[in-house]
Amino acid sequence: MFRPFLVRVVAVAQATYRPSALSNGYYTRSFAENANSSSSRHSVVTSLTKTCPSCGTILPTALPVCPNCNYIARIHDSVSYHDILGLPYEPNPFVVDAALLKRRFIEAQRVSHPDAWATKSEFQRDVALHVSNTLNAAYKALSSPLHRIEYILRRNGLETAEADPLEDMELISEIMEVREEIEAGDIEQIRALEEDNDNKIREVVSALTKSVAEKDWKETKVVSVRLKYLNGIADAIKQRLDNM
Repeated sequence: MFRPFLVRVVAVAQATYRPSALSNGYYTRSFAENANSSSSRHSVVTSLTKTCPSCGTILPTALPVCPNCNYIARIHDSVSYHDILGLPYEPNPFVVDAALLKRRFIEAQRVSHPDAWATKSEFQRDVALHVSNTLNAAYKALSSPLHRIEYILRRNGLETAEADPLEDMELISEIMEVREEIEAGDIEQIRALEEDNDNKIREVVSALTKSVAEKDWKETKVVSVRLKYLNGIADAIKQRLDNM
């Protein structure tokens, strides 16, 4: 009964990732979207609390969504993706428990998915769509090491781009050779390339964990570009194997 919903919400998250530059402001403040009575209870929150600001009930997730009194609020851009999913940002935001991330995502989607608000007012349905989309974006960003490090870099003032150059000439030459081997190799050779590339990705992820812990953002960006190129190799290998 539960698994189809699990597949559905994870698939929605993968399809709706929209990165945005956020900061980790954590302070208690909210403001109403406008002064009319229909939205005064449904504010834009700039921090997430454990209890419902409307009825005082303990909230089931980190989201500003209360099934008890139907309170729901938009989430301000200052709230971090880690906070939205109830995960620690410090001491190292790059270190994420994948199993916990998925569990928190599913729990949060249960209370915020638009289907759960289908019989409520139009305003509440609109807010639920906003919250659900924000949750999907948070899950997609944190579930992938590449998306996660790009998100962390943006939060620290460093934008990444598709055309960011790879400055390691030795690695550039190696990547070009690997791509040629992918095109010409048999299945055993490609499987060997896959294993080797996976090992390199693990090494780069380890290097990123260290540089983020040290808050060395310049080095983090350089290493993140390596990860992007290695992910490209992984995608090329997968596509080749799928077509064999």
